[in-house]
This record gives sequence, C-alpha cells and structure tokens, in this order.
Amino acid sequence: MKKFKQYGQRKEEEWEWFPWLPWWPPETRPPFKIRTRPEDIAPFFFVEHHPYALSLLLKISDGLKADTFRKIGLKGSSKDWETLVTGFIEEWEENNSGVDMFHFDSDEDVFCVYSQYIDDISLFSKLLRAACNDEKRLYHYLDRGFQKLNEQN
Repeated sequence: MKKFKQYGQRKEEEWEWFPWLPWWPPETRPPFKIRTRPEDIAPFFFVEHHPYALSLLLKISDGLKADTFRKIGLKGSSKDWETLVTGFIEEWEENNSGVDMFHFDSDEDVFCVYSQYIDDISLFSKLLRAACNDEKRLYHYLDRGFQKLNEQN
C-alpha cells in the first residue's frame, strides 16, 4: 500500500495546464476551496495535491457497501469500486459539462479517484456518498460501469 499522499499523484509535467490559472511557478496558484465537509463523505476522504489536484480515497478495509457487492457476486474490492464509479462518472458526464475529468489510481488496499477540477470532485464526492445509501442506485451504476468497460474492450 502506498502512502495516502501518493494516490492520484502525477509528475509535475503530466498535469493538465489550465490557462485561466497561474501555472508557473506552481506556488502562485490559489489554494483550494474544498466546500465538502469530511463528515459528509465519510468513510471517503480527500487528499490534496496542491496546486494541481484533489484525490477522493476509500480504504477497502472499511468494508463500505461490501454486503451490496457480495449480493451480486463481487467482493467490494477497489476494482469493484472503480466499476461502480465508472458508471457514476458516465452519468455525471451526461449531466454536466466535460469528459475525462476523473481518473483512477487504486490498488488492492485503497480506491482512488482524482481530478484537477476541484469543485467538480467536491460535489462528485457528496453525490457518490449519497448514492451509497441507495442500493438500487448502486446497482444501476455498477451496471452502467460494466457496460462502459465492456464497450472499451
């Protein structure tokens, strides 16, 4: 398992350049304004990669919704979470502007989705956490995720 700070981390030259933000030197970029309270998304949590991005993490050992995954023959692994969130992202992209805004950097111990679009991932985190309280929605997102991944292969 990596240190939490390493999830969603890229080399400096790999980050996307936003012309509306000061780019160089990186320390001239304004600090993040994360409008999501940690208690609203727990057990998910954020790791900041200022000045570039924000990662949303979930420790797989927390077992969030593991029973829901098991009902359909999955384990609740980080790969299962990536499938679910792939479906969530696809719906997000249909209802909001922008594609390719979110990226994964998970391993067997930690699920990680990250983005340079701080406001989007902040709202995304709240909506994802709310979806976790609705088993039907979780199955819907898993189904969409499986369809999307099958299309890519």
